[in-house]
Amino acid sequence: MKYIKSVHRHGSETFLLVIKDNNNLKPTNIIKTSTSKNGIKSIISEYEGINWYNNQSLIKIESNLEKKIETYYKINIKVNNNFFNINPKKEYSEIKDYLDLTINHYIKIWYNFRKYEYAPFHGDLSLVGNVMFNNDNEVLIVDWEQFDESMKMPTGLDIIMLLMENIYYEELKFKKIKNNVKEHFVNSVHILNQAKLLSPLLFQNTTSKAIDFINSNLDIWRGQHSKLPALKLSRKSICEIDNAISNIM
Repeated sequence: MKYIKSVHRHGSETFLLVIKDNNNLKPTNIIKTSTSKNGIKSIISEYEGINWYNNQSLIKIESNLEKKIETYYKINIKVNNNFFNINPKKEYSEIKDYLDLTINHYIKIWYNFRKYEYAPFHGDLSLVGNVMFNNDNEVLIVDWEQFDESMKMPTGLDIIMLLMENIYYEELKFKKIKNNVKEHFVNSVHILNQAKLLSPLLFQNTTSKAIDFINSNLDIWRGQHSKLPALKLSRKSICEIDNAISNIM
């Protein structure tokens, strides 16, 4: 069974096709195609990102890149069984353990970039779709469309964006940042720093600097940056978080 899941979602300039098993209707493959310059760049970036990730991770993602003609590319990605996404409607306190799992996974995958100012960049490390889990508490990072191994993006920025995203969702629900949520954010930054995976460029005013780097490199998202929750966080929350982080750094 095949169905088109999305067309140019978030301005991606790609077609997303899902293939499901005819018996249990579970997804088996995800196919992305494009005929546009930006869409083809996204597909090539995804293939390169998957290969980079496979070189660091014990759990592999199977993919195949096809160049039909100069203006038509296709990537076929096999779905990893038994991995799931968390419910995006859950509160921060309910997803805290998943955030911790993701941070620990990042520390393992980016291990070789300890003490580096810059590191390969995923660009959309989001619990809403792009980070998956299984019942053994294993983590799988998918959707590498914004991957760039050479772009000078600060080490740890992916995790800071992940934390900011979930702070933003919390802010939407409660119009403020609860103390336990702020404490978890600060502790997470501290853990990243202790692991030598927080770039010196993010030591001071961490969230403000993160936003500056995103805004200075919008080309990475090829017009899709408007989807990033980190850019929607209020100035009040940004200052509040930065002040809390400065007390432990």
